[in-house]
Amino acid sequence: MQYKFKNWAVTETGRKQVTGKMREMRASEIAKKLNDTKRWRSHGRGLSMDVLKGDLNLLVENFGANTELNRKVRSYYRLLQDHMTGIGVTVALQTRERFVAM
Repeated sequence: MQYKFKNWAVTETGRKQVTGKMREMRASEIAKKLNDTKRWRSHGRGLSMDVLKGDLNLLVENFGANTELNRKVRSYYRLLQDHMTGIGVTVALQTRERFVAM
């Protein structure tokens, strides 16, 4: 896997070596759970950290618990909001490679 699980090398509880097949199975499991329309009913709402950690069993970094990281993320978010307002868009996607405004 090249995204979420690319650096997953050892299981959290059993400390077992993670294989490519394990990464693929885990990604498939999460995708299946997230695609359960009876449960989520919408693509337009966020999921809480409790759901991500508890129901989906994902490791999530709480940037709010890290004062410096929290400041940086919120500063970036305000800058992005100002930029989007300035160019008259309401949706944007940014990756390391590019910024796309819609």
